Amino acid sequence: MTARGEKILIAGATGGIGRAVAAEAARRGYECVLVARDWAAVEAVRAALPQPELHKTAVVDFANADSLELDLMRIFTAEGPLNAVVYAVGTCPVKPLALLGGSFFEETIRVGCTGFVMMMKAFAAQGAHTRRAAAVAVSSVSAGEGWPGGTAYCAAKGALSAAARALDAELSPKGIRVVALEPRYVLTRMFRDCAGRMGVPEAAALSPESFACGLMDRLSELLRV
Repeated sequence: MTARGEKILIAGATGGIGRAVAAEAARRGYECVLVARDWAAVEAVRAALPQPELHKTAVVDFANADSLELDLMRIFTAEGPLNAVVYAVGTCPVKPLALLGGSFFEETIRVGCTGFVMMMKAFAAQGAHTRRAAAVAVSSVSAGEGWPGGTAYCAAKGALSAAARALDAELSPKGIRVVALEPRYVLTRMFRDCAGRMGVPEAAALSPESFACGLMDRLSELLRV
């Protein structure tokens, strides 16, 4: 099913998953708004999409608590109404408790979860979304599982999944469905830097393209129900 004329915002569009989602969304006919913190990198993603002139880019640093909410409101005001959003932003730090500082922990939560909540606040505003809309947050199986050195990452993903459930309960009566997907392994640079170091073979991981296809299928279901 194509989505000609439908519009999707993808946060974290330069990462492995976000880039794959952008490619799959564009292939399905969505007009994409690609968001990342590096302008040159996000422009390169746009240029690689089919019909790049149909797509737009914006720069947001989800770690910047001072400007994040205003930056997001500006983007959604300019680009709305949107049919869908995808949050594929996050880091995967491996840090044992003895080396885990408060500021580092807080930044991991801010990027992994708070940014999604602030994005949803902007998306839920009047004029920012279509009558039926949907949001997908890329969480992780680590939302419900723990592993050594993963305190910050597991906490961020657990908070992200919980926030998605609460937001779905709050926003679905208004026509906005919200879900968090919790893959085990996806073969990204983050996987190679983290899970790979822990002895997890690459063969155990989904390709970003396969995961993106499943994500977009789920998004399509939410928009059509």
